[in-house]
Amino acid sequence: MKYIKSYIFLTLMVVSLVGCKVDDLKDDVNDLKDRVTLMEEQVKLLNDNVEVLSYVLDPQQKTINGVKPSDDNTQFTITLSDGSTMTLTVGKPGKVEQPTISVDENGYWVVNGIFTGVKAVGEDGKNGEGYPEFRVEKGKWQVRFGESGWSDVPGDYDLGTESLGDQFFESASLSDDGTVFTIVGTDGQVYTFPVVASLVCEIKGNDAVVDFEYDSVQEFDVKISGGEPLAPIYPAGWRAELTKKEAAADEYNYTLTVYAVLSRAATADNTSEIVVRVNQGTLWAVDKLQVKMNPAP
Repeated sequence: MKYIKSYIFLTLMVVSLVGCKVDDLKDDVNDLKDRVTLMEEQVKLLNDNVEVLSYVLDPQQKTINGVKPSDDNTQFTITLSDGSTMTLTVGKPGKVEQPTISVDENGYWVVNGIFTGVKAVGEDGKNGEGYPEFRVEKGKWQVRFGESGWSDVPGDYDLGTESLGDQFFESASLSDDGTVFTIVGTDGQVYTFPVVASLVCEIKGNDAVVDFEYDSVQEFDVKISGGEPLAPIYPAGWRAELTKKEAAADEYNYTLTVYAVLSRAATADNTSEIVVRVNQGTLWAVDKLQVKMNPAP
């Protein structure tokens, strides 16, 4: 009977120890899941706010059509005149250290104190060269500009330390009448933007590069309102026309006709953009169609 009691006691100890290890493992897994979730939230927050910061620095003649604040006024969904949307989040805490992003005195992006050579602020009528996009891969922050390849963010950092949270925006607010959107940067700089719901310039389906065959023509629906459209801007070797539809079946009331290079002897930019513009006084709405010429047969 003594041996049986000892065996039962030992068995209970083993079961208890196994139970503790399983519980510890579950806690570790849950902690890891929480860290991954927070990391994903931090990556999204960083990318969303960098996109808004890029617009603040270089609007590229796109007006704001509307701003929808969250119930607690910490998140704002911004709709631009080309139909695209951005999300600005103020003061959202995180638990993951993120790279620092700034713009130097010459208007170039700086990541973790390292000069990138990529222009953030347009000048002399030219737009900026894009904004950084981030991700976490194998425990390292990585960055890319546009379609360039991913590269590790320089500098030392620990993904497990306290996060910087939102490093760009101190606050944001929409006026009572909904016509002015104000953003205050963490450096105290105040930016104000008119909200003009009526000024729209949107090329339907312009979210990807459009391939053209040699000597080909393609048409695109365009939504224009609130102002007068100007003639499209197109690169060398291309041609584009904007015409109003006599009877539009939907809200897309114009047709953009794009002609690829018309002569084998002509020189054309193989990859470029067609620009459509609408003007209302001092305000502009612009949208762009990325086009690509396939090699001639």
